[in-house]
Amino acid sequence: MFHEFRDEIMTAQFSIRFDAPESEAKRLRAVAEEVFDEIHRLESLLSRFIEDSDIAQINRLARGESVVVSPETFRCLERAEEATRRTEGRFDAAYLSPAVNETQRPYSLLRSPLRVRSEVESLHIDLGGIGKGFALEHVAPIPLRYDYSRVLLCADSSTMLALEPPEHAPGWEVSVERDGKEQRVPLNNRAVSCSGTSVRGEHIFDVNRRIWVSGAKRCYVFDQSAALADAFSTAALTMECDSPHEGRKEQL
Repeated sequence: MFHEFRDEIMTAQFSIRFDAPESEAKRLRAVAEEVFDEIHRLESLLSRFIEDSDIAQINRLARGESVVVSPETFRCLERAEEATRRTEGRFDAAYLSPAVNETQRPYSLLRSPLRVRSEVESLHIDLGGIGKGFALEHVAPIPLRYDYSRVLLCADSSTMLALEPPEHAPGWEVSVERDGKEQRVPLNNRAVSCSGTSVRGEHIFDVNRRIWVSGAKRCYVFDQSAALADAFSTAALTMECDSPHEGRKEQL
């Protein structure tokens, strides 16, 4: 039997769905609340809009200054830097920061203790393109600790992370759109993320062309990592399309 719980966090609706017996409903709610509490805690660290968050403190650094950050913030920034390398800069959490040079990043990740150092005068980090996926990835072990493995975690309908599939099913069925038609795709031990402009408008910045992505575009990316799927779909939306369907970008 399916049990679903929801909460509004990070300006999104997070949900967790379990395939478990009806008799487990009370225990499942407690697990869901633990998941949502942890995402709320992540928001307090990663949101640039919360004055005392790690990211807000990082964005107030002057050149050469550093600040100690939580392990979660450090790990999310490591994931963001990995995405930057793997997309050859198409995804960049520091996209609004001034460039240092072609080889140096606007910030450095330092250890012992974990901290971030600004290499520019006006550092600006925005984890909006990876934070929700990172949050799903971060909380995925929580239901497993209580022996619940048949789980689907979602941040709106844009980023979803599936653990084990429901009993007797190949995967959790999720909706994707292709050529204007909705399709159901089974998701099993992997994540999918969708980026687009049809709902939120121009909110994705093309780092290479220094413009905001416009037009009716949508891109889906599957990956084992929810954080990287989130970042990769953002990056893919900025790629030039050579097909006749210039307005649609999809990877299914």
